[in-house]
Amino acid sequence: MPVRAMRTSTPTFSGLMLHRDCFMKYVMTKVTKRLESSKLRAAFNEAPKILLLSLSLGASSVALLHILHRQLEHQDDRTGRRSFQLHILLVDQSAAVEQPAFAHVWRSLKQHFPSHSYSIIELESVFDYVPDSFLTLSPSYTTSVSDFHSSKRARLEHFLSDLPSVTSRADMVGIIRSQLVEAFAKGNHCDSILYGDSTTRLAERTLSETAKGRGGAIPWLTGDGRSPHGIKIVYPMRDLLRKEITAYTAMAAPPLRPFLVENTLGKKSSASSKNLTIEDLMGQYFESVESNYPSIVANVVRTSGRLVAPPLGSQHHSVCHICRFPLVSGAEGLRWSGEQEGPAAPTCSNGSKDIPKLCFGCARSTLNP
Repeated sequence: MPVRAMRTSTPTFSGLMLHRDCFMKYVMTKVTKRLESSKLRAAFNEAPKILLLSLSLGASSVALLHILHRQLEHQDDRTGRRSFQLHILLVDQSAAVEQPAFAHVWRSLKQHFPSHSYSIIELESVFDYVPDSFLTLSPSYTTSVSDFHSSKRARLEHFLSDLPSVTSRADMVGIIRSQLVEAFAKGNHCDSILYGDSTTRLAERTLSETAKGRGGAIPWLTGDGRSPHGIKIVYPMRDLLRKEITAYTAMAAPPLRPFLVENTLGKKSSASSKNLTIEDLMGQYFESVESNYPSIVANVVRTSGRLVAPPLGSQHHSVCHICRFPLVSGAEGLRWSGEQEGPAAPTCSNGSKDIPKLCFGCARSTLNP
């Protein structure tokens, strides 16, 4: 734990008194060590690496931006040379979910951290960045959006509205967003993607993805390293609890809270259990666990971190057409129709009988019971 009870202490989580400077150093050291172990900094004789920071305007991603910005300022003062450059990306998900207004916060963020590149892309632009997206082969897309003059937003909205549950929609939105971020990173020649997920968030994802039937992909969904899609993904905040990051946003100078856009969707829907997603339930569970038993949260992430992704090699591997993770043994016969392989398999949009195969998690999310 950070240094406690010093002369200029500040009250924070769990009733502890933390010295501001010591606590700030503690958080930044955690992030710096993770960056160093992931080798994200260019050598002195190399061109600066381009790191894409996926920003959600939540506490974790904004805190990560603040820490990285301070590191770059320190490099400027010490050597006059930066070992990496930041490209900040925000995905506008208003086509899929109720999203709080963020335009004023985005402008303030760019003014406060002016030395980086910034981009906003809409979720429906997945049709442009991922032209072979699973969306163009889904049955709902093929049967009812045959008019290609329909807007991309309308195509996406129709696909999501045809899914069987609120959990299914949240699951597909997350997959589309991840694929869009990776495609954007590749198109802009970024070396790595940075996500601000905390220990708490990674623990939530570990259990929620397992519950949804995608446990075989946990090493790629929560671990640092190269994704099956060919780009390096790192979670620099993975050694920090959510409550520690929240305390950091309050102690930073100036405070970072004006740059945050709170996501209240889970809180709004808590009154009706049918509107709760698996992610909402896991979030509620780990909120209480983090408060009383933080070591349990850390143990979940450490345990998932010991899982080793199978080597993909250079040979062909069968992959799920939706999430694009390798199919585990026994899932290769599952097709979009929900049936096993056979002559009655439906045709896809190009008339082919070769219907894409799905993993169990994606099949459960997209197939009507």
